[in-house]
Parts: sequence; C-alpha cells; structure tokens
Amino acid sequence: EKERVTTATLSREFHTTARTIQRDLSFLKQCGFPVTEAGPGVYRLDKDIFKHFELFDENEMALIVALKCAVSQLGQPFRKAADEVFNRLYQATASQPVYIHVDESVPLDARLMNRLLKAIRNRRRLSFHYASVNSHPATVDPYKIVHYDGFWYLVAKEDGTDIVKRYALDKLKDLKMLNESFPAIPANLDELLRQSANIWFTEERNLEVLIEVNPKAADYFRRRKIFPTQEIRETKPDGSLIVSLKVGHFGEVRETLKSWIPNVRVLAPAPFREALQAEVEGWCRWQAGVLSLR
Repeated sequence: EKERVTTATLSREFHTTARTIQRDLSFLKQCGFPVTEAGPGVYRLDKDIFKHFELFDENEMALIVALKCAVSQLGQPFRKAADEVFNRLYQATASQPVYIHVDESVPLDARLMNRLLKAIRNRRRLSFHYASVNSHPATVDPYKIVHYDGFWYLVAKEDGTDIVKRYALDKLKDLKMLNESFPAIPANLDELLRQSANIWFTEERNLEVLIEVNPKAADYFRRRKIFPTQEIRETKPDGSLIVSLKVGHFGEVRETLKSWIPNVRVLAPAPFREALQAEVEGWCRWQAGVLSLR
C-alpha cells in the first residue's frame, strides 16, 4: 500500500518486535521476494518483477516469486525465459487479449526433481537403472535438467564415455546419489541446448541435410528459423528455397521434416533421404490397411 515502510511501523501493526520484523523481511528476501533496504530500518519493494502490485493479491504475488525461484534453479536458459515471461506481467490486465497454448507435460516427480537438482548443484555423481527400450544400469555425471516437447530429461555424461547423453526422468529407477564428485559442467552446454530443436542434440553438428521447400511453405522458412541451424542457400525463380540444416544426428531433424510433408523434400544426403522415404512409404501402406479393414 505504501512506497516504503519502517520496522517500527510494521512492529506496531503486527504487535511484535522490530527484530522479529527484520528477521521476517530477511527471510522474504532470501526466498526471492523483491525486498530491499532503502535506509536504516526502512524497506521497500522493488518493481523489477511487476509494476502494478494492485493486479495481484498476496497469494498470487507469492506464487509468482516462488515460480521465479524454482525456475532459476533449472539453469540459464530457463532463467532467461522466465525473466521474459515475468517482464510481460508489466502489461498484465484483468482480461488478456492473447492466448498461448502450452502442451501438457509428462507428470513430474517433485522428489526426484529435487534430488537431481541437489546432485547437480553439489556436483555429485548419480547411479540409477534406466528403464528404456535398452534397459540398463548407469552411473553418470549429471549436468542439466531440460524440457523438450512435453518431456523432462536429465542431460549427463555416462561413466566410461565422453558423450553427453539424455535420460527421460520418468524412466529413472532406483536413483542414488554417490559420494563421488565430478568436474565442472561443460562451459558450452547452455549454448548447445539453446541451438537444439529437440532432445536429439549432439556436441558436434558435422552433418548437413539439404532440403527444398516449395513456394507454398517458403514464406514460413523466411519469416523464422524452422530449425535452429537453418540457413537459406538459394531462392529459386519459382519462389522455392534450398535450405541447409546442420545436425549432429539425423534423428534431430527427422520429425521436424516429417511435420512439413508434403511441402519439403530432402535433396541430400541420399541415405537419409532414402530412410525417410522408406518410413513414409511404410506409413502409407499402414494407412492404406485401414481401408482394407472396412
């Protein structure tokens, strides 16, 4: 209600001591609330999270701050994205004219998430059983928790390899934190994740996929990058595009290209083009089987 308050005013308001008020304000600050000391015994709320406090009740404000604190633990990409989202609350109104659809994620085990975050922060190695198609035990150096396409993953280096791998959190079983520590997280990991369209990322993008985009879809590729490493190589007289996509694993771009059929076609490399064509032809035969069942 006020720009500034004093500990004396608050202690009278809540019938307690100034020391108790100071401890409470200190605790709020540690939890992420934008409380700053404007002078001896004088406090104010910074408006770096939202300008119009009157738009939120105390529970909503607490929720926003709690979300900001939680997201900040997930790493720089999440912190940056969260800051952009919270900054948009400057323009918050009772009735928003914009609707953004976010796909539902696989349910997340909060206890598992907290244990993983603790291991990452303390640089402690982990062991678990990975219940995937190729089920196996694993001992890893945990680096990051990431979210792609509605699924949560642990990005880590498995024991005995120099390859950064990813593990779906809902497939981790018998998780144990070990007493062994691991070196620093790779300095280029955040940049690697930023340039990744999905979970099929690799440290080296030494493969090139060359595609042709027909005039019907070309404008979408010009307006934004459909894939993070997209580079338009040529615009043809009919308006179609020749586009280069650098990948480290063909799985990284396969689903993206399938979503653009029939408006794109793969020019090179031939093995990837043939494998994708065989997959689509197999789907066509499977789809045709629906008619034979009727």
